[in-house]
Order: sequence, then C-alpha cells, then structure tokens
Amino acid sequence: MALLLLAPAVLAAPFEVESFQPSPKHPLLLLAPREANRSTLTIVFNVGAVDDKLVNGLTRVSQHALLHANSRGTYESLVTAMYGAAATLEMRTGLHESRFTLTAPPQDFDALARTLLTSVLSPKLDPRRFEATLERAKNDSQPLDPEVWLELLLARPLIEDSRYKDPNIGSLYNAEGISLDAVREHVSRMLAPCNATVIATGRFNAKALRKLVSGFRGGVALEHPRPKLKLPYQRRVLASREVQVLAYPIHLQTPREAAAARVLASLLEERLFQQLRNAAVGYSFTSAPLLTTRLDALALVLPAAESSGIDLGPFLREEMHAVSQGQLEPGTFERHQQSTLVRLRLADRDPRRVAEELRTARQRPAWYGPELPTHIQSLTPEALREVASTWLREESSIQIHFVTDLEGRK
Repeated sequence: MALLLLAPAVLAAPFEVESFQPSPKHPLLLLAPREANRSTLTIVFNVGAVDDKLVNGLTRVSQHALLHANSRGTYESLVTAMYGAAATLEMRTGLHESRFTLTAPPQDFDALARTLLTSVLSPKLDPRRFEATLERAKNDSQPLDPEVWLELLLARPLIEDSRYKDPNIGSLYNAEGISLDAVREHVSRMLAPCNATVIATGRFNAKALRKLVSGFRGGVALEHPRPKLKLPYQRRVLASREVQVLAYPIHLQTPREAAAARVLASLLEERLFQQLRNAAVGYSFTSAPLLTTRLDALALVLPAAESSGIDLGPFLREEMHAVSQGQLEPGTFERHQQSTLVRLRLADRDPRRVAEELRTARQRPAWYGPELPTHIQSLTPEALREVASTWLREESSIQIHFVTDLEGRK
C-alpha cells in the first residue's frame, strides 16, 4: 500500500499512452492507465531465440535465471505474494523478443511490479541457485512461443540468415551445457535495460513507475535491420504442416496507414469466409497484419491443400485484387470501418489487450495511440483503395505453399 500513497492514480482518456525514456540506455516505459479491476505489467526485451547464436536456448535459460537464480529475491517469495493477490506471471520467448507479463489486482499491483522490475532489470545472479535453474529449464515444456510459428515459417525461406534455418532454434535440448558465465554475459549485454520496454496498463502509480524505471540503465543496444527481400517471391517449401500463404509487405509509418491495415484485414477476412462458404469448403483461415521485428505484412493464411479442387493461389490473389481495386458491395466498407472501430474501443478497456497492442506498437508507434480512432473514422473508400493499391502489388507479393511432400507436389 505504501506505493499507492506516493501519488494518486491518474486515469487517461481512451487510447491515451504516455511514453517515457530518460536516455537510450534506459528502458522505454509505456503507460496506459485504464479504469479496470486488473492491471498488467509487461517487460519485453528486443532479444529472442534467434539471438542465441551458437548456444540454443540461451535466452530462455537466462529468463529462467532472472526468476530462479537471482539474489534480488527468491522466486518462492514472489509466488507466495502473487498467490495471495490472485496474480499471474507468464514468461515467453519469441524469435526476436522475450517477455515477462504480470497481471494483478490494482491494490497489489504496484508492490508486485516493483519486485519483478527490480529482479529482471537489476539482477544479481546467484551461482548457488544456477544448477537448480538449469534443471527447471530442462523441464520447460514450451521454450519457444507457439505464436511465432507463422513468423518462423516465413522467415526460413524468405530471409537469408542461417540462424532461421536451425531446426533446434530456441530448443533446450542442451540446457545443461549452458554455463553461468554465458548467462551472465547474455543478461548484462542483451537482457539489459537498454533493450527493454516496460508496459503498464490498468490502474497503477505512474509516478512511482517513472521513478523506478529511471534507476535502471545499461547493456548493449541490439538492432534487427529489415532484410532486403527479393520480390515477388513464389515457392513450394517443405515444412512440417501444409499451409498456403499470400502476403504483401506493408509500411505502418502513420496512423492513416495503421487504420487502413486494420480495415483491410477485416474486409479480406469476410470475403474469404463468404467465398469459402459458397464453395462449400470448411477451411479455417487467417486474414491479419503480420507485424514482426523484421517484416510487416498483410497476410492471408490457409492451412489447406489444393486437392479440394480450389486453386488456392489464384483464389487468394483474386480476393486481394478485388479489395485493392475497391470492388465492394454497397455498405461493405462502412460496416467494416465501424466494426473495426468498435473492436478497437472494446480492446482499449482491457488492460491485457492494450498491453498486447503496445507491445506491437513499440517498434511502430503509429499502430496504436490516441490518433488511431480518428483516422479510422475519417478513412474513406477512396483513401483505403489508395493505400491498398500501394501495398497489394503483384511485384511485391509473397506466395508460399508449404507442403509436407515436395515430390508429390510437382
């Protein structure tokens, strides 16, 4: 309760986000106060499994060490405090990011947030606890975030970087071979304040968080340059699952472009649903912006084979072309414009969903903020067509059919 007395809670207007970073050596702090009965703290590093280099699992083991081999506090005491507060803590490791997410009631949030931030951003690794940490890591059932499956699927054929080709990327099969010295160096250089973004959403003491985060600094800034892709790209690629992907790189430098991407994804999703329903084919599918550290794209994804009788490649292209040319039924644009806005407003009331939006927006600030609703409302069919025709061009298309048997697909 002491932290709560430092300053009164200040609630922001819808979509409002405060950005705070004393220097490039400090973490970036994103504050999104919302009236809610749960608050969320996300600590996300711009470091992931791809950055393990020759030591698979190094980032994941380092995350475990921050929780379990840290003399800043014991994991047992943290778990006890979280249990008493009905709080949760999640740890994930992606290709280019790793994160901790704390969710707690507002009355307990500030104290738990201080404990977690101090442990993760100002650690003191304890050699006496390291062996037990490795043992825990070996039993980790999900070392690589399952949500990165599409990102990895596309990166392997598209990006000329041998790290993506490693079949054991992020694996902990050799966790016992990772030394304490390797973890120390990785934590001090990579999982360090300058590579971190701290996101607080819900009800919290903003003044206390700003003061606390100002005390963390250091590390070596890690950059992930965008690759120069050789487009158009069309291939059949051997994979563990059959998936067809049609994607187009997009640029999200303005709120207008972010608004267009959201409405476009909604339009395409409905068109795909209608076309597949009319064809009496029950495919599951995805139409969504794919926003990753090294590639932003608008993607259509169908986990389906051509044996169904639909030539899915031209089918997907036809839908993209129709939307880019504004070939819409009367009222369709307005309906998707409104539904996109409604979904966004509902999400803005949920601290967990706001945190996810801000995690994406930290590398592309136009994606989420107070200007976004206005740009969705002011978007016109002509403006959408203008943006879509710039992005959805044949010469910049990516079409990949991932198959389980190349010989049978010639």
